[in-house]
Parts: sequence; C-alpha cells; structure tokens
Amino acid sequence: MKIGFLGAGAVGGYFGGLMAKAGQDVGFVARGETLARLQDTGLKLTDSEDHVHDIPVVSAADFGELKRKLGGLDVVVVATKALPGNETFPAVQGVPVVTTHNSVEIPYIAAERFGAENVIPGVIRGYLTHTGPAAVKLYPGPLSLNVGAFPRSDASSHDHAASIGRELVEHLHAAGIGGSYYEDIFRDVWSKAMFVTTTGELGALAHQPLGYLRTELRPTLQRLMEEVETVGRAHGVNLPKDIVAKTLAFADEQIPSATSSMQRDITAGLPNEMDAQVGAIRRMGQRAGVETPLHDLVHGALVGRLAST
Repeated sequence: MKIGFLGAGAVGGYFGGLMAKAGQDVGFVARGETLARLQDTGLKLTDSEDHVHDIPVVSAADFGELKRKLGGLDVVVVATKALPGNETFPAVQGVPVVTTHNSVEIPYIAAERFGAENVIPGVIRGYLTHTGPAAVKLYPGPLSLNVGAFPRSDASSHDHAASIGRELVEHLHAAGIGGSYYEDIFRDVWSKAMFVTTTGELGALAHQPLGYLRTELRPTLQRLMEEVETVGRAHGVNLPKDIVAKTLAFADEQIPSATSSMQRDITAGLPNEMDAQVGAIRRMGQRAGVETPLHDLVHGALVGRLAST
C-alpha cells in the first residue's frame, strides 16, 4: 500500500514517520521550511522515553509529484488542522482520503467533494507536540488511528472504502501504531468531539485547564456535552446511552493541567479550529433542527473576545 500524508506536523509527522521507519511506502506533501527539512534531513521523532529517531522520508510539494516518487498512491491521510484560510483537503481525485480532523462536520464535507466511496473518516488519539519543522514529540498515552466507512448505501461504495480502511489498519499495526476498523466510525467521531470540543471551548473561555473545568465548571461542561449528544443523535449517530457520564469520567482521569490544542491556539491569538469544532456542532444542530444555546453563547463570547484583541 502506497500512503500519502498531507502535512508533517504532530499527527502526520509521527504516524507517517513510524510507518516510514517500518519500511512502508509512505510519503509526505508539505511546504516551506517543513518541506525543506524533510528533503534535507528527514523527520526527527522523539518518543515517550525521550529517544530521538532521525528518519529519512519521501516528500514532495504536491500529490502529483509524490505519486511519481512513490510509484502510485493508494490512500491519502489528511493530517492537517482545519484552520481558517487553509486548504482542508488534498488536491487529489479518485484516491481514498482519510479525514483525521477534530470536527464532526468535515467527513460529510469531504464526502460531498470526493464521494462517500472515497472518504474514510478517522479518529486520532495521541499526545503529540509539533516541536519544530519536521520534528515531533510523543508523550505517554495512547497512539492510535481508528477508521471506518460511511454507512452502507450501496455495497460497492461501502466495500471500497472499507477494504482500504482495513488494509490501512494492518499497516498501522505493522508500524507499532494502535487502531481499529469500526463499522460505526461516526460513533467514535462524535464521542471524541464530545471531549475535545467542549473542554477546548470552555477552557478557552475560562482561561483554565481541565482540572478547573471538571470541578468548578462541571455543570456547564456537562451541559455542553449533552448538547453534543443531542445533535449527534439527531443525525442518527448511535452513541452509547451513558456517553456523557463516560466522557466526564474520562476527563476526571486526565492530568489537571491538560489543555487542548484549540484552547492553546485561541489563547495565543493564533489561527484556530473554533469554527471547525464549535461552529460545526452549531451548524450540525441547525441542520437537524436542534438548538445549541450553550455552544452559541460560548462561541459568541470567544468571537467577541478575539475581535477586541
């Protein structure tokens, strides 16, 4: 399997780097200083035990060039943030695309662009930091990519995405990366969003880490999660009955100082995923006729704050 990664930041760099280290046919599309570093010295990965791995990789400025270098392209893993002004998707056609964004909306947008038969929704889990161009640090914890296909509408389209997704999981495992193929991947997509979106938006609003949110602001955090659950169910997502309680329990297990990348970007005044995450919940609610008053309030407050800075 010939695998292309769009981006060599925290997610793309570490996942793709481990696969390249394992001898798999992996390449990266990047730009600027990152592309120059990939071409000159490759990736620098620091594992959870602080061992440094320098990994030569194949890289290119676009997927046409990458396809020529790899001798083909079977799947593209989109490993970039959904930031305002950035191109969210790769410039490819007829190649299955794995979405990994922290957004409940992007898999559906990708399906409109590429066709559902060419979209493999994915869910990344891992504590990773982009420490510089083509340099990534892994922290203790999970490292996995779960994938799946859109619900079966016709056998051929579903089976095509499912086949590619299952083969990709095999390659992940061969590189020491966790992951599973889920028949109901949207259950995992929305379950993750229930944690990362709500803690990110509330943390940014309060200027506080997770430990504060789960104690001092716990009722508000719970209500935000309940809104996510209601919107997801309105779109037919088969979430567990106790999903909010499970997500709060998961939050209780994390280190008190934890913050999300969206929260850190908002706090630093950087381009951020607020629209891709919080805006997505609101828009998905509107499409289903479900009100999201607390998400509306938090989103409006954050937009107003950013506009005044």
